[in-house]
Amino acid sequence: MKKTALLWLLRLGLGGMFVAAGALKFSDPTSFALEIHNYQLLPDLAPLLAATLPAVEIVLGLALLAGPRPWVRASALASTLVLGVFTLAVASVVARGVNITCGCFGEGSGPVTMWTVLRDVVLVAAGVLLFRLASPPPPAPVVPAG
Repeated sequence: MKKTALLWLLRLGLGGMFVAAGALKFSDPTSFALEIHNYQLLPDLAPLLAATLPAVEIVLGLALLAGPRPWVRASALASTLVLGVFTLAVASVVARGVNITCGCFGEGSGPVTMWTVLRDVVLVAAGVLLFRLASPPPPAPVVPAG
């Protein structure tokens, strides 16, 4: 029972976070493109990422919240990969000493700091745990007839 409760807690937490983050970014793609550009990693891709990433986050979040188990497992894996990329991006900003706002939850998300990196590492761990918990249940034992 505890495993099921943790599975649902992770689904609700990560799924809700992805839907909220995507929706907040979706409302102002121009500002989000500027936030992406400020990371100084792939500035030429900022407009494309700003146009697509919010929708990807919303779809992943909805799959985590409402999808059947195979979808939850797949979206947990995809979410973990996305969170891993986010973690590398914010860690790069901290390591280079670039002073920018995160853009993680749209405009006004606050500065990128080591706390941002640590938060993202915890979210990656939560995604990995959700992926493991969403694995298919083991097959029922076969009882020989007779």
